[in-house]
Amino acid sequence: MRTVTVDIAERSYRTMIDQHLLMSVGEQIQPYMNNANKVALLVSKTVKKLYAERVTRSLIILGYDVNVFLLPSGEENKNLTTVSELYDELIENAYDRSCLIVALGGGIVGDISGFVASSLFRGIPFVQLPTTLLSQVDSSVGGKVGVNHPQGKNLIGAFYQPKIVLIDPTVLKTLDHRELICGYGEILKYGFIRDASLLQKCLDNKQTILELKDMELISEIIQRSVEIKAEIVSEDEQEAGVRMLLNFGHTIGHAIENSCGYGKILHGEAVILGMCAALKISIDKLEFDPVKGNSIIDSLFNIKLGHDLAGLDIDKAMMALMRDKKIRDGKLNFVLLKDIALPVIVNDISPEKVRETLEWLIKRFTIGAGS
Repeated sequence: MRTVTVDIAERSYRTMIDQHLLMSVGEQIQPYMNNANKVALLVSKTVKKLYAERVTRSLIILGYDVNVFLLPSGEENKNLTTVSELYDELIENAYDRSCLIVALGGGIVGDISGFVASSLFRGIPFVQLPTTLLSQVDSSVGGKVGVNHPQGKNLIGAFYQPKIVLIDPTVLKTLDHRELICGYGEILKYGFIRDASLLQKCLDNKQTILELKDMELISEIIQRSVEIKAEIVSEDEQEAGVRMLLNFGHTIGHAIENSCGYGKILHGEAVILGMCAALKISIDKLEFDPVKGNSIIDSLFNIKLGHDLAGLDIDKAMMALMRDKKIRDGKLNFVLLKDIALPVIVNDISPEKVRETLEWLIKRFTIGAGS
C-alpha cells in the first residue's frame, strides 16, 4: 500500500494507492462515518457498469445503507443544472450532514460530487474514488471542486477537501487510449515544474505507460505525481502563490478546450498543447535552452492526440483567455520555465505574443500532428 498525506492542518487526509483497493472501500471509509450509515454513491453510467457493484458490495457488507445516483457523462454536463438536479435527489432521499458522499469516477464526477458536498447543507463529508489516470494524479487531490460556466471552465466552485482518496490503478485497464494520454499529460506537468527525473522517466517510458505494460511503474508514477501535488497544496491550499505553478500548460490549454468545444479536445490533450505553447514562450522570453526546449516540444507533438487544431478560432481562444480564473489585477498570469523544475509566474506576456504562439501551435500541430 502506497500512502501520501496531504497536510492541511485539521483538513489533512491520506491518498492511498493499491491494486484492487475498490474491493475494500467499506473498510477504508469507516473512520469518516461519524456513527452514521448512509452513503450516497455518485457515479456515471459507464463506471456504474464496471465498478459500482464491487464498491456497493464492500459497503453493504459492513452495514452501510447505500443509494446509487447516476451523473451524466461529458464536460457539457458539468454545470449548475446537473448540480441542482443532484441537490433535489439527495434532499428527496433524506440525506443530511451526517451522511457521506462517495465519488466514483473521473474528474467530472469528482468535481460535481465535491461541489455538491461543499455546498449542500453547508458541507457534507465526501470521499474520492478516481477511476481515470487524470483524476488519480490530479483532480481527486487538492480540494478544487466545481463546475463550468458557458463563459469558461471551472468558473464556479470551491476549495473543499475530501476525507480520503482511494486510488486503484487496476481500473485504468478499462480506459481508452485518449483517456490515458490525458493523465499522462498531467504527469508530465509535475515533472516540468518540480521533478526533472520524473519528466525524463515519463518521456523515456511513454509507450510502457500508455499501454499499461508495467503496473508497478504506473503505481510509482502515480505516487510521485500525488506527492508533488500534495507538497504544493499543503503549502498553498487556495492558490494564493505556489499552487499557481500547477497551472503550467493550463492557461492556453483551457482556452483551447473552450474555443474548440468541450469534448472535442480532452482536458489532458489541451494541457499537452498548452505546455508546448508555454515552452515556446519560455524559449522566446526567458531564454530557456532552445535545443532542450525544442527537443521536448518535438516529443510532445509526437503524442498522438485525438483531435488537431485545424478549426481553432484564435479570436474565441483569446476571449476565453481574458475570462480565465488566472487573471489577477487585470493581468493574465502565465507559468513559464527558466529550466526544467525551475518554474516562474509572469504577467507581462502581451496579447500579441499569445496570438503569435497560438498561430504557431495551429500550424505546427495541424501539419505534423502525432505519430
